[in-house]
Amino acid sequence: MNAHSSIKAIPEIPISIFFAAKYKNINKRHLTLEKQTAVYLSYIQKIRPLALVDLHAKELFTDKTEYNDYESFIQHVFAEFEIAKKTGTADQYVDKNPFYSFHYNQLKRLSKDPNFIIIVRDYRANVLSRKSKPLNKPGNIIYNAFRWRFFFKEINKLSENSDCLVIRYEDLVVNETAEISKICDFLTLPFESSMLSERMVYNISETVVEEKTKRFVDGHFAGLSKPMHSSKIEAWKNQLSTTEIEQCDCICSKYGEKFGYLPESSNKRIYFLLVMKHLPWYLRALYDVYKEHIIYHLPIKLKLWRLKKKMG
Repeated sequence: MNAHSSIKAIPEIPISIFFAAKYKNINKRHLTLEKQTAVYLSYIQKIRPLALVDLHAKELFTDKTEYNDYESFIQHVFAEFEIAKKTGTADQYVDKNPFYSFHYNQLKRLSKDPNFIIIVRDYRANVLSRKSKPLNKPGNIIYNAFRWRFFFKEINKLSENSDCLVIRYEDLVVNETAEISKICDFLTLPFESSMLSERMVYNISETVVEEKTKRFVDGHFAGLSKPMHSSKIEAWKNQLSTTEIEQCDCICSKYGEKFGYLPESSNKRIYFLLVMKHLPWYLRALYDVYKEHIIYHLPIKLKLWRLKKKMG
């Protein structure tokens, strides 16, 4: 999306929601918000390679900075970001973050006319990805299947809304031009062939500020150095065991089928019994996704402290 001449795509920096509970009703410049934003972005920059994402945390605000509400404040911040060498303002901003799935109503109130693009993926492929690349989350099959289910329970509520467009990852891989064209139509923008051009990025961890986060960055951004291949779509059929597939089908198929992801296994497990058997993983997954509603309302100083601690 960032390759489109009218779009600036923001890569998983959930600043819009981070400050919204306290500052969503501002009607003039707010110096405390600006100071806290600079601190927030300085923490985020630690795990964002400068070669790809430069947030200019120390240079965001000057005497000439202007904004009169929260939406224009966020747009000013986005305009100062340098994303894959793209700088300045844009006609449209794409603010990407998976956890925005839980903030639909809040996000609608932050913008005059927002649109939501929801990209879904086969639950078994998602679970396999997290098993292979756990990063800072458990690679446990049961945990990640529950996590997928909780996300898609929310997504299912949104999928029929007129301001939401659902795109299947598998369709994007197989027919990239058609699916990206569909997204452009939804955003009332012309399709540009540059969106299909080479997008590989290599050795990005070399420009990470903190040495100890290089391994995280190499894993988190690994997909940027690999092309999309249709052969990977059903890799889970060979790389997950029969039992793991049965467990995923039991936990996820209720919502998976609504998006065209049909269960593979014929051995039907009872969901309630699986929850009882793996109750600690169920509760952990439930907490990890729904804590977003709690964190949204926390004081900013506490949220900044949590972020600093998380970033090390």
